[in-house]
Amino acid sequence: FFSLIIIILAGCEMRKLPESCSTFLSEKKQDRFRLSESSPVAYDKLTNITWYRCSAGQTFNEGKCEGEVLKLTWLEAKSYAREFSESSEKTWKLPDYWQMRELQRYDCINPAIDTRVFPGVEVSHYWSRDEHIFSKRFACSVYTYKGQGLCWQRKRMELPFLLVSDENAEPISFLGRVYRVLVDFFN
Repeated sequence: FFSLIIIILAGCEMRKLPESCSTFLSEKKQDRFRLSESSPVAYDKLTNITWYRCSAGQTFNEGKCEGEVLKLTWLEAKSYAREFSESSEKTWKLPDYWQMRELQRYDCINPAIDTRVFPGVEVSHYWSRDEHIFSKRFACSVYTYKGQGLCWQRKRMELPFLLVSDENAEPISFLGRVYRVLVDFFN
């Protein structure tokens, strides 16, 4: 009987959850993004994407995001991005699903995004600009706690979102997409 209990306990996976990104990254060097403490944008050297560092609705001030995070429906978020573009004279839009997934960190959680680069990111589902491939009633989002994606988000849900300027973006490769799907499956 005791040997059966030992076998069962030995077979149980006793995994420790990864640390919170804000704690984990405090001692690590950040070299993926080109940014300055006073700039509200971060340039991702890996993907050639320029990101607005705060969630929509917030303003960047002295290395922090201030103000209320804006939560809008998918269509309202897309309209906000167009208006933001007109007022800033630079093309901004919602990130596509794979661009959001590219921000995901696998070595930390809560949120699984580099909080030194994106100090205002909440743990929440964040809109992407992609719709579900079979139904126009749904769009894709990324849950920032672990960085996992979902393409069954009703468009009328009010969610936060980030903004990108991606005219020079490198497309996310097919293998990169498969890798992220496999990471989700096994985590």
